[in-house]
Amino acid sequence: MNQSKNILRIGICSLLLLGLAACHQNPRTTDAENTSQTQISSTKEASSWKASYSNLNNQVSSEEVKRLLSAHLDSNSVDAFFNLVNDYNTTVESTGLSGDFSSFSKTEYDVEKISNLWKQKKGDFVGTNCRINSYCLLKHSITIPKLEKNDDLLFLDNDAIDKGQVFDSKDKEEFDVLFSRVKTEATTDVKVHAEKMEKFFSQFQFNDKARMLSVVLHDNLDGEYLFVGHVGVLVPADDGFLFVEKLTFEEPYQAIKFATIEDCYKYLNTKYEDYTGEGLAKPFIMDNDKWVNI
Repeated sequence: MNQSKNILRIGICSLLLLGLAACHQNPRTTDAENTSQTQISSTKEASSWKASYSNLNNQVSSEEVKRLLSAHLDSNSVDAFFNLVNDYNTTVESTGLSGDFSSFSKTEYDVEKISNLWKQKKGDFVGTNCRINSYCLLKHSITIPKLEKNDDLLFLDNDAIDKGQVFDSKDKEEFDVLFSRVKTEATTDVKVHAEKMEKFFSQFQFNDKARMLSVVLHDNLDGEYLFVGHVGVLVPADDGFLFVEKLTFEEPYQAIKFATIEDCYKYLNTKYEDYTGEGLAKPFIMDNDKWVNI
């Protein structure tokens, strides 16, 4: 597979932007392309869910989130995750980042300024994305079988893992298995694709408290495949649920409090609803190994 085709296809964690609907960029924008673009990413109006968010940019919010994560995840994984959070927030000099939790209908980040600050200090290490951070948190909570991996869409992730020395070889191998692309059929019927993902994820043993919420995308540029385009970790909170995500390689961490799990599903569903195209199924959500039929 040549590099140019990869650049066209990959994407994903960074294709988005939190826009509650669509992004200010083409839905097929890639992580690599995203890195070179200068723009402000934002979310569109949140009409069907309510939430409050923090970028974990102060001690109070960080300690609260650390406490909630540590109740269901091992402390070493949580500590490693917060090392990544603190490194990112420090490197971008807290540009546009919130500390305390606050209600929101959209988020806006100055991607151009953030990218310039990051590159000045980190060079060709692009940082970490949603998949890398989710694996960092969940790697000791998911039993990952020894399967043949299909990591064709993970070359940017793996390059970042290598350059940043984020994981050892064993973790990298299991990361590639967990986020392998999955063969599917040429149909726009989401149910057909969801059954494929349920079958694939049924081979893994997930944590029923610290849950992996995935947005699955359909891609047909070199065959019919499914791919985890965005992912985060959901845990119970004091009054509802807490969802933790890293938006893209460039964009920040978000910890989001929802009153109900349904609100979290709606948030993710809205955020990625436009990532589709002719002949492609709409994105859909997996809660661990189960399809969320919204």
